[in-house]
Amino acid sequence: MINKLNIEKIFDYLDNTSVVFYEKKKMPYLEGLNESINFLLDDEFEEEYEDDLVLEIVNHKDEIRALPFQPEEVRKSVQLCLLRGYKHANLTNSLITPDTIGIFISYLVKKLYKNKEITSILDPLVGTGNLLYTVINNLEVEVKAFGVENDHLKCKLSRNLGDMMDIENEIFFQDTLTYYDYGFNLILTDIDKEYNEDGYFPYKVINHHFDALADGGYFISIIDNDFFEQDKNQVFKEEIIKRGQIFGLIKLSDTLFKGTPKSILIIRKNDDKTKTIEDFLLVDLPSFNDLVDFNITINQIDTWFSKREEDL
Repeated sequence: MINKLNIEKIFDYLDNTSVVFYEKKKMPYLEGLNESINFLLDDEFEEEYEDDLVLEIVNHKDEIRALPFQPEEVRKSVQLCLLRGYKHANLTNSLITPDTIGIFISYLVKKLYKNKEITSILDPLVGTGNLLYTVINNLEVEVKAFGVENDHLKCKLSRNLGDMMDIENEIFFQDTLTYYDYGFNLILTDIDKEYNEDGYFPYKVINHHFDALADGGYFISIIDNDFFEQDKNQVFKEEIIKRGQIFGLIKLSDTLFKGTPKSILIIRKNDDKTKTIEDFLLVDLPSFNDLVDFNITINQIDTWFSKREEDL
């Protein structure tokens, strides 16, 4: 059971100490947050600071030192700080995947992996790790987290968040298209629409990392609704069909993303037991706040999965 008071206590420590760094060292809030987590974990900082500043941080830490926290309490408190830090830096909150989507994806993962072991998850665009760790916390199984991030501060925050929750993790600071590894049970990510001289970035990310999946594994991605419209020559579909199949497409409620409607794409990598799904999972998901329609849709998804248990 999540204790809201615990969330407040962790947040108070992280926020108060981040503000100390901001006010005394003119350090951006997110950098101060990273230092606050460093000290919480190891009683150490990345830099050296004056004794009075260190004493102030120590005093704040003493207020929570002996308190036990659940992983999800930690994640929620850090997310609140991240939202504040993004506001400080004039960054959009859309860079953080909403909790409701992470929780819904964890529900899908439980359905998809009902008869499969899941011990490793890769997010090739991990950011600060909110989506990855939301899913892991809600799966309630021991999973190793892997991530790739080309922003150094976000990379450090993602590592620290995993360490705070005692989740084994390897988060790599590099361009995701230069990262190679294999054998992940699941890959999930939130891909922003982006073009560059080499083409449509979401296609490149999925194609680059698809081979990293273990056979029979799933690639789950949050995409813009015009995702398939970019594939005018059907090249992306042809590449995916060689190695897997589109398993599901779930349109998310427009209330979640202002002006940029999104969906959840599920692609399955083929193995020697894979059966072709003729009528893949196709859902229009109502608002999470519309409990009646949302529960009706969940029941429909449950029914779809129950009829296809032998295919999973």
